[in-house]
Amino acid sequence: MKICIVTHRVVKGEGQGRVNYEIAIEALRQGHEVVMISNEVEPELLEYKGASWIKVFPSLKLPRLLRYQIFAFQSAAHIRKLRKTKQVDLVMVNGFITWARGDINAVHFVHSTWIKSPVHSFRVHRSWKRWYFGLYTLVNAYLERFAFRRSGKIIAVSEKVKKELIQLGIEPDKVQVIHNGVDVHEFHPKDIALKTRMGVTSGRVAGLFAGDISSPRKNLDTVLRSMVSATEIELIVAGSTDRSIYPQMAKDLSIEDRVHFLGYRKDMGELMRNVDLFIFPSRYEACSLVVLEALASGIPVVITEQSGVTEMIKDAAGSIPPGVILEDENDADQLAAILNHLIQDKTYLTDMGKASREVALQNDWKKMSLRYLESYEDYLKNRVNPAARMKRKQSIEVEL
Repeated sequence: MKICIVTHRVVKGEGQGRVNYEIAIEALRQGHEVVMISNEVEPELLEYKGASWIKVFPSLKLPRLLRYQIFAFQSAAHIRKLRKTKQVDLVMVNGFITWARGDINAVHFVHSTWIKSPVHSFRVHRSWKRWYFGLYTLVNAYLERFAFRRSGKIIAVSEKVKKELIQLGIEPDKVQVIHNGVDVHEFHPKDIALKTRMGVTSGRVAGLFAGDISSPRKNLDTVLRSMVSATEIELIVAGSTDRSIYPQMAKDLSIEDRVHFLGYRKDMGELMRNVDLFIFPSRYEACSLVVLEALASGIPVVITEQSGVTEMIKDAAGSIPPGVILEDENDADQLAAILNHLIQDKTYLTDMGKASREVALQNDWKKMSLRYLESYEDYLKNRVNPAARMKRKQSIEVEL
């Protein structure tokens, strides 16, 4: 196959960028040709035979909304040229990234859903920037619907995202779910006897929270409020405290001696190997990579229906679950009850961690990449022109 991947970054260091990197490197290993239209590419990809990069230079001094539009127009021109000269068989885009039509659209985020969230930046910020955040999401919500309808096939990163797409009017049979992957070598369990306590009081359970704590989206506030009743939990918080209200909130709740703010950290694998569970009641995610990393690290997870990986927890084989799903992400009492129940039996907590690792092993990066490549081959084999699809749909509606 001759594959074209269109995205801003094809790199290891971020969620969507990592997904595209893993797809690209697996395709190249299998002997396919891969053209990447992006601002940035991981250098090692270009060492492979069959790899090529069309660099779109970012306009760094412009607002993101304008930068992305410039990218969309420039990438569309490149795609038209590649199609005309038959240098690609298939074009994969990510949401609205280009004005050109994508054969496959990998959807990592749905702006049309995010704009309705009570913790959207427009609703929580009090500066003039809230209007820019609102405009940015509204424009993207409109453009992504345009891109979804033009795409031949859509890959959603979770069942949650698939449901959101169907609510937008996308045909269910057009959407396939392929979960994000995880590096099971970088993130792996550690023998309990070798764990370091990182300042946690001996005998207490160490929980980890990781993410942006400058906004309420990740929901650290509910975790802190739950700790008033869950007194045998100590919390490690990985995330920049710049402009964060939560250190002061911990003091106001008189739990500051049990909450350890470490600031921004790059050594997440090491942190996860040295805690007992991962607490992440996020209010909105598409398919949280950090939860997958916790599962790979062999620790139980406490998440919400909004995390985007709940089906992995619900569908896990075995009698012992890899995690617990909080029904109401804002219910601190329910979270406290869950935490108090988990810490009563540390052997059971350890067994849950083993189940977590098994879930991760079924969702590593290689398995994810192979699913994408199989999806590409299936699409090319059964390709339906979008115009023909629309004509056929209209014909069916007339008959009805």
